[in-house]
Amino acid sequence: MCHDRLRAQGHELVLFVPRGRAQREDAVGLYTHVVILDDSAGADLWADVAESLHRRTPFAAVAAYNEHTYPIVRAISERLDIPTTVDLDLFEKVLDKARMRAVLDEHELPSCRYGFARGRQAVLEAIEEIGLPCIVKPVDTEASVGVSHIDTAEDIEAALRRVGHHHIDRGVVVEEFLDGEEYSVEGISIGRDHRIVAVTRKFTDPDTFVSRGHVVPAPLAPEEHEAVTAYVTRVLDAFGFHDCPSHTEVMLTSRGPRIIEMHNRVAGDAIMDLVRLATEVDLYDLIARQSIGEDVGALLPDRIVPVRSAAVWYAAPSGPPTHTLAEVQGVEKVRELPYVDTVTLLREPGSPQPTVTQNFDRSGCVITVGDSPQQALTRAREATGMLSFVYTWSSRER
Repeated sequence: MCHDRLRAQGHELVLFVPRGRAQREDAVGLYTHVVILDDSAGADLWADVAESLHRRTPFAAVAAYNEHTYPIVRAISERLDIPTTVDLDLFEKVLDKARMRAVLDEHELPSCRYGFARGRQAVLEAIEEIGLPCIVKPVDTEASVGVSHIDTAEDIEAALRRVGHHHIDRGVVVEEFLDGEEYSVEGISIGRDHRIVAVTRKFTDPDTFVSRGHVVPAPLAPEEHEAVTAYVTRVLDAFGFHDCPSHTEVMLTSRGPRIIEMHNRVAGDAIMDLVRLATEVDLYDLIARQSIGEDVGALLPDRIVPVRSAAVWYAAPSGPPTHTLAEVQGVEKVRELPYVDTVTLLREPGSPQPTVTQNFDRSGCVITVGDSPQQALTRAREATGMLSFVYTWSSRER
């Protein structure tokens, strides 16, 4: 979306994308050139290619909106001596969940009991030390990949299988289970001035932690809203956020807000669309402009007041991969509803049915608007329920 905004502003774009993340539509439309290298390509090779293109048509800046490319962007910036807003030190502090907890401790910010462990025996010892219930999560993944909730001793083996041997050998964080309601805070730091644009109420599956839906604005009492935003602002100060977006996930517990995780990037899961619909603030546009060096402070209103509510709900049919998606029924009927903004299908006919264990396994979503958070959320859930994912069965081997 940031690419769309830059192109609309008249900028010429060259896309650098690893093969595994390339999409068909990348080849047409927005970009003067599209550079695809193998997923294993190192930052130096990317910088070599960028340097070759730079000699023909000099780049004015290099930007990234996805954490996976931050090291590449920084390498290109340093090689070509062109500006970027990507701060790798900040990225590494928020990516590494154990390091993130350590920074919170250093600044005496409320956090949770946690431990870092590498290897099966060390993980078992950390679980015993932290106590049950607890959460075990890979130290540096996204989209709820490998995150497991352990409620009783009988859950441990299944939870560790979900985390995966690879992550256990690399290292995991064991955290106390934070009980409460989950929110995320969407902001943009202009210099080191942190502007909170919206607070999102999040709904996740209690077993897999896969996100099921979100609503903006979050239905919070004024004192709760103040507690959440003040806490997150302190956290952004402690980590040194500057000239970048922020997406901070918190649990509002009986003891107050506590960090789940944070990112120096925009939120995924259509949250930016909800923010735009609810507040009429286009964070994609602001972040696109900021990423090429514009001062966007004057483009933000002094006081951001939601004018409506917006919600998204995800369809996540789960089953064996022997089931193949034949069609999705009800799409046009849902699109015709007056309060529906967008219907998005994430699975094409012919694809196998996923067993839903992470956000990438979901099959579609509907975005709706309403006069209140509850109305928008109810509409999103009901509209998503009107979609029928029809599967055929095959006896082929898994």
